[in-house]
Amino acid sequence: MLKKDLSYTLEKIINSSETAIKMESGGLDVFSTPNLIAFMEKTAFLSVEKYLDKENTTVGISVNAKHLKANLVGDKLSCIATLTEIDGKKLSFEIVVIHEETIVGSCFHDRFIVNKEKFINKLIKR
Repeated sequence: MLKKDLSYTLEKIINSSETAIKMESGGLDVFSTPNLIAFMEKTAFLSVEKYLDKENTTVGISVNAKHLKANLVGDKLSCIATLTEIDGKKLSFEIVVIHEETIVGSCFHDRFIVNKEKFINKLIKR
């Protein structure tokens, strides 16, 4: 059952395909901001997915992120997503990404619970 203050941690090692140069979002071989945000969203998604009926999932609807420190390929990151609010089908998270003991990124992120079939069918019919 989904409940406020649910927390989930995901870890990753930065690989060479996740750099700003590879993403074309910058000119250095450092972990890109788009990949940082994707890591945060993935952690929030996985934190609640197992609590949903199998016909439902969540979709991201907003991200307010800060990328505070750069990281190199090979660095190990930990992402911690905490469910801070449940408002009907809207789920709100506070997320931090840590390298060693330093916060390298943080965000407020909202997701919405949707029925998979209905969601896709709406897109097909438009």
